Amino acid sequence: MFFANVWKPIIPLVMASCALAVSAQQSPAPGNSPIVDRFGQYLPTDWPGKVHTDADLQAALTKEQGLMRSQWLVPQHRDPFGGETDLGWHAKATGFYYVLQHNGKWWLVTPQGNPCFYTGVCTVPTLVNGTPITGRENLFVWLPPKTGTYAPAWGRSPWDRSDTTEYFSFDTANLIRKFGADWAQQARSEAIERLQHWGFCGAGKWSEMLPNVPSLPVLGYSADYIGRHPDIFDPKVQAQIRQSLQQQIAPRRDDPYILGWSIKNEFDEIITTQEIKDLLQKPAAVPAKRALVDEALKTRYHNDVAAMAVAWHVTSSTREALYNAQPNPPADDLEALRQFFAKSYYAFLYKTVKQIDPHHLYFGFWIVPGWWQNASDWQLIAPYCDVIGYDRYANTFADQWLEGLFASTKKPVLCGEFSFPPYYQGQRGFGRYFISTTDENQEADLYTKWARDAAYNPYCVGFMWFEYRDEPITGRGPGHGTEKVYGENYAFGLVDVADRPRWDLVSRMREVNLQLDRLRSAGPTTLAK
Repeated sequence: MFFANVWKPIIPLVMASCALAVSAQQSPAPGNSPIVDRFGQYLPTDWPGKVHTDADLQAALTKEQGLMRSQWLVPQHRDPFGGETDLGWHAKATGFYYVLQHNGKWWLVTPQGNPCFYTGVCTVPTLVNGTPITGRENLFVWLPPKTGTYAPAWGRSPWDRSDTTEYFSFDTANLIRKFGADWAQQARSEAIERLQHWGFCGAGKWSEMLPNVPSLPVLGYSADYIGRHPDIFDPKVQAQIRQSLQQQIAPRRDDPYILGWSIKNEFDEIITTQEIKDLLQKPAAVPAKRALVDEALKTRYHNDVAAMAVAWHVTSSTREALYNAQPNPPADDLEALRQFFAKSYYAFLYKTVKQIDPHHLYFGFWIVPGWWQNASDWQLIAPYCDVIGYDRYANTFADQWLEGLFASTKKPVLCGEFSFPPYYQGQRGFGRYFISTTDENQEADLYTKWARDAAYNPYCVGFMWFEYRDEPITGRGPGHGTEKVYGENYAFGLVDVADRPRWDLVSRMREVNLQLDRLRSAGPTTLAK
């Protein structure tokens, strides 16, 4: 299965200069009609529940607060970390999350020792959700001045610091309308309450570190690259990565609300065959090239330089000459060296994280089954994480092939991203994702089955929904020009651009979320022997 998108963190917008100002009303260019109303919604059509006035925002807030205070109460059978206190068993409380097998199933255990099937939401709380404006101002009925009340909603491109494209976040503008000057803190508090009342255990990938909210950070690192990845055999590069990870992990090393750590995301972390080919064309002094040559000479050719030279189509008679050669190895050698590099890279990251923080779990890099060099990549990451973190965009939790992958490593797994955004027959301006639904009711049907199947699976210890807010209908970027959409524009969210819950979805999610631990506990045992 091929996935065209690599999810990246939502990066806060850099505030635009106060010297840049536009009028509060943009006039559409002749022959072009605006398609976005003042609330960031699709202008040409209407639908039940569409926001028309500021009063609609306040009415929605009153409705939501009343529901959470009277009916959707915070579950009392959960500890602060999402663990169930009344399943009939309790494990050792270590002060950190960990995993164990109980009655033939993998379980996540909370810092207080309670079993937990983790449910999270990605990109919480997403205070800024910008869309490119420069060059297509005519698409928008309303754009405020860049100074004053709505200044926080303006910014530059979050994708490239050298890009001067201006962005505007209608989500931010609506939060300001809803909460006033203290909008950011109130939106954070609201997001925390929502997670609790909606039956989720905490936050997911790409989320802000909210106080007393479980989360699973996705880390990056700063280091010199030699291609798609750093030269992991270079001691200088190892030191750079170690220092970068130390700076990020050490301040939260004792934080019980950290579910665990992960590093980078999806296909970016797959070692490709082309990478290995490119490394073998590097100069002899490059540590990675020397390591690859040494590995091939030892394990593929039993230290027979002449045999290796023939197979690699070079005229080398010494090891040093092999270092200096520009080889063309056979496919089997390239695959063996690819796996060698991948193991070395993943092992170094795992070891480094554990040296910095031996207490928290490590989830790897969110491998996407099928979006890789080949199926061995699942086996390559498995030894170098405590739980295999993976992403899967599909209508079902797992098929027979994926079930086989789970069983092949016998390790616990956690799905970091899944979703099936509604298209609404194109009536609300959103794009059609390759895994999509017609409306929130169908979306809720799929979620219910997906979540139940995940809970019944003996290897799965949880999942995280992508994502908290819908994407802008004119796209999240990057882009600059007159097109109507730049980048993704899908209805992934649990809340819309007006910061209102999508009730038909959220109500069903809450219902099933509160059942999952008990379903898992009572479900069949099928762990591979």
